[in-house]
Amino acid sequence: MKNYQLIAIASLVTFFSCTEENDPVAIGNGDIQLGVGVKLTNSTNPNGRILEQGVSITNGYLQVKEVELEVEGRDDNGEFEREVTYKFPEIKKISFDEFSSDVDFFINIESGNYEEIEFEIDLIDHKNEPSIYLEGTFGKSDGSTIPLRLEVYGDDDDDLDFELELESEDDRLFFIDEINNPLALMEINAESWFSTISQSELENAELTDGVLVISRDKNSDIYERILEKIEASSEIELELK
Repeated sequence: MKNYQLIAIASLVTFFSCTEENDPVAIGNGDIQLGVGVKLTNSTNPNGRILEQGVSITNGYLQVKEVELEVEGRDDNGEFEREVTYKFPEIKKISFDEFSSDVDFFINIESGNYEEIEFEIDLIDHKNEPSIYLEGTFGKSDGSTIPLRLEVYGDDDDDLDFELELESEDDRLFFIDEINNPLALMEINAESWFSTISQSELENAELTDGVLVISRDKNSDIYERILEKIEASSEIELELK
């Protein structure tokens, strides 16, 4: 199982407006709704979102085939386990940037005491578009910048599915009700996927019409190493607000 870090638990204090055409899907059954959103993580770098090797990711998307929910907890009848799978009638594209924190899904669960909540997002290629698509820039050592694009075609690979796990410290139960009703943000630190790629490797990479494209067909050596980082990533954080 991938390693995800639980940052904090607090009441939901941010509200989102949705149009009828764009209402997030609600998954599962219960009297409480947990909002789940996907965003690019904020950088603490004083120069913005630029890492040592000059990569800055600004926007992109994920393509989602289905979501799976598993919960474990305890109620008046004792311990319980429940599983729900929701397959989208049409593939859902989640677009995001470093500023977006909108709700992409709602999870309906019963109020009560929980040991664990797991939420898995299953990615898929669709309509000749990749499972993961990112855009940004690469800053060269001479001070110039060039556009950068990452395209990850997963071919429905389970290793590219993101699994978020909510659990309390020391295996204690955590309580969820109308007051303790969190927004879960799946924060993607995509720049960290480039951490094993050197400045010189990116400067010497092949350009396509002036763009540094990294895909299974372009700069494939770099692509394979980034793919390994994605599959083994422990940089995605789940934050409950």
